Amino acid sequence: MNLISPLQFTKTRSVFSRLLTIKTSTAIGFVVAILSAALSSLPDVVSKPIVDPNVNGIAPIEPLMVVFIMYLATGLFFTPITKLQKSVAPIKKSSYAVLVIYGVASACSTLAFSFGLKETSATNASILSNSEIVFTVLIGMILFKEYLAKKEILPFALIAAGAIVLPIGSDIYEHRFAFSEFVFGDIMIVISGFIYCLCTFIAKHAGNVKTTRVVQIMSLSGALFCFAMMLIFQTPLSIDLSALPILSFVGIAGIGGSVLFFVMAVRLIGAVRTILIFSSATVFGVVYSAIYLLESVDIFTVSSLGIVTVGLYRLRYKLAA
Repeated sequence: MNLISPLQFTKTRSVFSRLLTIKTSTAIGFVVAILSAALSSLPDVVSKPIVDPNVNGIAPIEPLMVVFIMYLATGLFFTPITKLQKSVAPIKKSSYAVLVIYGVASACSTLAFSFGLKETSATNASILSNSEIVFTVLIGMILFKEYLAKKEILPFALIAAGAIVLPIGSDIYEHRFAFSEFVFGDIMIVISGFIYCLCTFIAKHAGNVKTTRVVQIMSLSGALFCFAMMLIFQTPLSIDLSALPILSFVGIAGIGGSVLFFVMAVRLIGAVRTILIFSSATVFGVVYSAIYLLESVDIFTVSSLGIVTVGLYRLRYKLAA
C-alpha cells in the first residue's frame, strides 16, 4: 500500500496554492481592467451637458474651467494618498520634468476633447477617442521604425476606418457635405487623440515613479497650466457651485482612477489582455450616452464599434508592444 509522503503532500499543496493565487490575480486583473475602461468613459459623457450651450436648463461652463477643476480635484485627492506611501527611491529631477510635460500635454488633450465635446455628440466622442490607437501606431512606425507586418495592415486599416473615417464621414454626409460645427467637434476629438498618444510616449521616460505620484504631479501641473491659460485668455473664473461635486468626481474617477486600475491590470494580466479589455471603453461610452444623455445609437455607431473591435483584436500583439 503506497502512502503519500509528507514531502509529496507539501509539494502538491504548494502547486494548488500557486494555481489558486494565479487564478485569483487573473480574476482581479480582469475586474480592474473593466473598471478602468468603465471609468475612463465618464468624462466623455458626464461633461457633455456642462460644456454644451445647447442644453436647456444648464448654464454652460467654459471648457478651460471644466478641465481645471477636474485636474485640480484629482491632484488634491491623490496628494495625501501619495504622502501616506513610503517612497522606495528619490525621484530624479528629469523624471519630475517629464511628469510636468506629461501633465501639460494631458491637459491639452483633455481641453481639445472638451472643446470637441461642446460641438459633437458624446457617442461620437467615445468612438473617435480610439483615434489615439491609430496615431500611436503611426508614430511608432515613423520614430521607432516599428513597421506593420503584412497581416497587420488590414486590422490597422479597420481601426482607422472605424475610429476616424466612418464617424466623421457619417457626420459630413448627414450635414450634406458641409463643414458644420458638429464636424469641427469631431476633428477636435481626433486632435485630442493625437495629443494623448504623445502622452503615452512621454510617460515612458518618467522612470520607475509610483503610479499615485505620477497621477498627482500630472494632475497638479495640468491644473496649473489650465489656470495660466485662463489668465492669458481672460476666461471668467465663475462657476456654478452645484457643478463642482460632479466635476470633481469625474476628474478623480475618470482620470485618476482609470490610470490606477489600468496599471494594476497590466501588472496582473499583462498588456495584451489589458488593452483588449480597455478597448471596451468605447462601448461603455456609447451605453452611458444612450442612458444618461438619451443619445440615439444608429447603424453607423454599431458599424464603427464592430469594425474597431475586430481591428483591435487582430492587432492586439502589435498594440501591446
